[in-house]
Amino acid sequence: FTYQSVMMRVRPLASSSTKTHTTVTLLACVALGVALGYMWKSSSTTSKRQPGTAWVLAVTFTFKEESDLNYFLETWKDVIKDCRENEPFLLHYEIGRLESDPLKLHMLERYDRKDDYLEKHKIGVEFLKARPKLKVLQDEGKLSIEGYSYQELGRGFV
Repeated sequence: FTYQSVMMRVRPLASSSTKTHTTVTLLACVALGVALGYMWKSSSTTSKRQPGTAWVLAVTFTFKEESDLNYFLETWKDVIKDCRENEPFLLHYEIGRLESDPLKLHMLERYDRKDDYLEKHKIGVEFLKARPKLKVLQDEGKLSIEGYSYQELGRGFV
């Protein structure tokens, strides 16, 4: 098929101005499709962060009550904001709710190096303000915290 035969099949009785409008619309759609395809391909095959060098901390918070979970999320907003603005060594900082247990949150933290976590993140102003609030929940039996850490091996992608 030629482009002209396709256009004739789409609007065989169209006037000249309608044909022009249809042609421009079709070309715009093709251009958008090409651009989106290029963006998808480039974003799916490249990454700014390289695996294998990050130190990762994974923490699970188990709450007894929904209200305590919400209190934590509200309390931790300032920590997240502070991390985003003042911790360039923090590559990833995300909280998620477990599908299998809505009273459990999982936090994944990726740092350039373990020392960044130990020597910089743990002494952050907002972290030091918020952490004692979690300790109170723990002491009252309303929250348990478990975690583990690991060094990436570079056998994957980010």
